[in-house]
Amino acid sequence: MANRDFIFQSQVEHQNKSHILTLTKWQLIWETTSSQNASGSHVTEPLLCHDACLDLKEVVGVKPIKIPSKSSIVSLKKAHKVDENVPYCIEMQPIGPVGFSVYVITRAGGHKWRCKQTSFQCKDSNLCQQWINMIKEALRAPVFNRPQKLVVFVNPFSGKKKAVKIYREKVLPLFELADIKVTLIETQRQNHARDLVKDSLDLSDVDGLICVGGDGMFSEILNGLLNRTEHDNEVEETSSFDPVPPDIRIGIIPAGSTNTIVYTTTGVSDVITSTLHIVLGDSIGIDVNSVNVDDQFIRYSVTMLGYGYMGDLLKDSDSNRWMGPKRYNWSGTKKFLANNAYYGEIKYRLSSNSDSHPTDEVKCVAGCDVCYRAMEGCSSSLCDSKNESVDFSAGGADPEGSGKYYLQYNMRYRLLYIGFNASNQDEWHTVIGKFVAVNMVTMSCSCDLSPPGMSPYCHLGDGCMDLILVSDCSRIDFLKFLMRTAKGEERHKLDFIQMHRVKEFTFRPLTEESDLDSISSSEQLSPSKIAKLRRQTSRTSVWNCDGEVIHHPKINVRVHCQLVKLFARGVEDLNATVDQKCETCCNPTFEKL
Repeated sequence: MANRDFIFQSQVEHQNKSHILTLTKWQLIWETTSSQNASGSHVTEPLLCHDACLDLKEVVGVKPIKIPSKSSIVSLKKAHKVDENVPYCIEMQPIGPVGFSVYVITRAGGHKWRCKQTSFQCKDSNLCQQWINMIKEALRAPVFNRPQKLVVFVNPFSGKKKAVKIYREKVLPLFELADIKVTLIETQRQNHARDLVKDSLDLSDVDGLICVGGDGMFSEILNGLLNRTEHDNEVEETSSFDPVPPDIRIGIIPAGSTNTIVYTTTGVSDVITSTLHIVLGDSIGIDVNSVNVDDQFIRYSVTMLGYGYMGDLLKDSDSNRWMGPKRYNWSGTKKFLANNAYYGEIKYRLSSNSDSHPTDEVKCVAGCDVCYRAMEGCSSSLCDSKNESVDFSAGGADPEGSGKYYLQYNMRYRLLYIGFNASNQDEWHTVIGKFVAVNMVTMSCSCDLSPPGMSPYCHLGDGCMDLILVSDCSRIDFLKFLMRTAKGEERHKLDFIQMHRVKEFTFRPLTEESDLDSISSSEQLSPSKIAKLRRQTSRTSVWNCDGEVIHHPKINVRVHCQLVKLFARGVEDLNATVDQKCETCCNPTFEKL
């Protein structure tokens, strides 16, 4: 420990033993006075050998406590007699507290965090207050980037309608412990939070926006914050713009039905864990998609877009909101039995990293190397996202004259592939066919119902999306796909599934007369089948965009690498071994709260 890191030091009592307590810029360290005297070091020298220590980056807060002196505890018994002739004295006790407790996070298993305390006793109240002030000042250091003022939005109608109770009983006490000033807003209607953040809320001295609710509430705050940031920077939100990242972080306290974003960024849907991530000032960048309809920007997305099954499910569930979260099971069953499929044309540009694929078995964890490298190179690798789409039809010639243009037709699932064999990842690839589901995810979308998520190896901040195409298939095959998705099992080996890691994609329903002629000629259909095909192509689905319905089927989606920051650090790898502390002396003993 360098001398410049030293802040304060004094003698205190800890667990009824005298200790030397030292505060540095990074740690709180203590050792018994006997070992200090034996080493012959001076009291103001930094400690090299110690009994225990706490990393300040994981300290939640500090508060005073009253520790009664042993001499002040008198046991009065009936048989006890006092000799009035013997003089006696009364011990004066300090008015203020002479002790303080330091609260720190501990891992409770399964990615859950909890808060525990360890206490110290000082010789007088002045020294106690000095310690409290010193520790609080050290925690406010810019290097920890902790929030000092937050705006908290509570959706009283989300999930099981317990958001207000969750906030007051579990979240607010931890914010108060960390000396965080809070402005509380209870939303009254849909998009209330978005409108406030976008238009009227004063964000001049706010360190973060917190939502106590579900993924829908987060989406509102995200869209409002990005809309406001682009407006303040005079950036027009078009189909080809590059958005400016906001300088305010967003936090989520899970109180919704699925809590996908919280589960994916922390590894668990737990109120206390998410609150502690906010208090400690954790920060992680996540990718954000801009969604365009008919070349017009409409909204941002961070979790998933689903056409076909997922879109039909959401549209049907919106008419059954009175059922609560059970409406998703009801609508999912209905749409599974319906087994609807839709004709469409998908164009996509592959990830710039040719080694990256949705099945590469490289998971995104805290400190992810893939996301770190993507952030460093996103300015160069994604700057070409403004390139215009390439429009070509079946049987067309190679527009570059390279001779690498190809056509491939899958007779069983009626899929037409159009693309290039070139290694240039900026070229467009096209798939034309009939699909039960077209899903795109920007994160793994883990949740309690499916811990692995829809795409287990999707990364939070690699500047890419995972595109999952489910071709027209039987109910049994689609059930197989759904079961494997829920369990995180392999799906790419199913011959009706395609999975690609892309940085942009477009979808167009095949509803025009020219599309009908192209399909009927390629499949050589009879007049009766052409009439049936005309009825099928006239039917379209809707898009499920982060739990909101987009009724226009023709869309374009672009990903923006780590556009926003969340109060999280990613899913910690529980199997990783971190040997930063000696097992015998650096583990403090905590007291029960």
